[in-house]
Amino acid sequence: MRRPKITLTRRELTPLSLAVFLLALSFISPAAINQVLAKAKGAPSGAAPVQGMMLGFSPYPPMIHPVRIGITNKAPVVRVAVWQPGAVFVGGRPIFALKPGMVYGITPGKVTELATGSSMALPYGERAYVSAPDYRVWTANRWYRGCVEIINMPGYVTAVNLLDMEEYLLGVVPSEMPSSWHLEALKSQAVAARSYAYAHVGPGAKWKSDGFDMVPDVRDQAYKGLAAEANSTFHAVHQTRGLILKDSGKVKPGFYRATVGDNEFENLNIRKSTISQTNLERVTGVKNIVGVTVRQWDATGNAVRVAIMGTKEAKEVYGIALAKMLNFATAGILDVHEEGPNWVFTCRGPGNGARGLSQHGANKLAKGGWRFDQILQQYYQDPDGKLRLEFVHGYHGVAAYHPMSGPKPVKKASTVNYTKGPLIEHDGPKAKPADGKEGDKEDEKDKNSTPPVKDDTNFSP
Repeated sequence: MRRPKITLTRRELTPLSLAVFLLALSFISPAAINQVLAKAKGAPSGAAPVQGMMLGFSPYPPMIHPVRIGITNKAPVVRVAVWQPGAVFVGGRPIFALKPGMVYGITPGKVTELATGSSMALPYGERAYVSAPDYRVWTANRWYRGCVEIINMPGYVTAVNLLDMEEYLLGVVPSEMPSSWHLEALKSQAVAARSYAYAHVGPGAKWKSDGFDMVPDVRDQAYKGLAAEANSTFHAVHQTRGLILKDSGKVKPGFYRATVGDNEFENLNIRKSTISQTNLERVTGVKNIVGVTVRQWDATGNAVRVAIMGTKEAKEVYGIALAKMLNFATAGILDVHEEGPNWVFTCRGPGNGARGLSQHGANKLAKGGWRFDQILQQYYQDPDGKLRLEFVHGYHGVAAYHPMSGPKPVKKASTVNYTKGPLIEHDGPKAKPADGKEGDKEDEKDKNSTPPVKDDTNFSP
């Protein structure tokens, strides 16, 4: 069957006529499509054809909270490639087809297929987008999720990776913390990295004048793209999805570093403070103190009921208030014991993220059985002894949003609910074997294996 010859003038190419025209693209040859686009956009006759199916996807990946990462800044040339047949978009319309596995060079005012020399002019003053249906793009020798946004200026071009915040974190967490580390440590890293990112995007971004939010290195956060991703870090991001640190209604920047002290206690953000008998008597009003006992810790490990025992009287004090009266860095009194004429209090070090999360400390605590929220409590609690974790706008009830592509979710072991108070873990009743006997004992695990953790993908208000 002979294909019809179709031509459109610039006047005929209205939005309505274009929409009707696109419905018939699957019956028209790529050459005819290229001829129409070339006439409509003023493209050179040698421009690469845009396949009909390529016009059926948006240049922008699905996003709840977009983030822009400056991959290449003000360079003479940017090279790009795609996994699936894609296109270069300008003004939301495809103007140049991209073949899978082929490398393209983008220079000021032009995109060129390096293998054939086929090219297309790019307008200045308007951002172009390199995209494909799977939203996987290559630039600066790395593959990334999302698309590549091109800032095209006379004299230079800038490549920006545009993608959703959660998908950005899939490349950040394994770039900042080894994916072989304990899952609870990885989850604490995910929350810290997400909090840092949310505090550094938008109008307050320090790279705003360059056209993006952050850079992919230690000046902000390490971000190595798709190649760095791992199953463990995927679950860490997914199971904490949308959770950030808050303080006084604002996002708390989740600063972190490999270590935060010169010794093991400092690295775990634990301090010891020695209080003299005289000073403790003055603060508490109890004379001749012979015992200081923690009667109750709260769910986050802070002493809330402390008994001060004297020879003639005893008094119970509120532990958080006592920590404040003794000028401790935080409200988190963990333990107390007597040393000669003094009382030694073990407490949390500077809170509120003052020194940041210790990554090595987080992994050590996770191996000791700490949940990610308890780890965050250790480093980020507010002066009142509380840790505030909140969902960012758009992620409360995030099930309505399409799931991130990645490994299959781990088998659900229990449900963890976030309430206005501390994180509370609910373990359901264990099912008994059909024969009423206990199951066989599990094989001994390797010493370096990761201990089992709870899957907290079910968030409730």
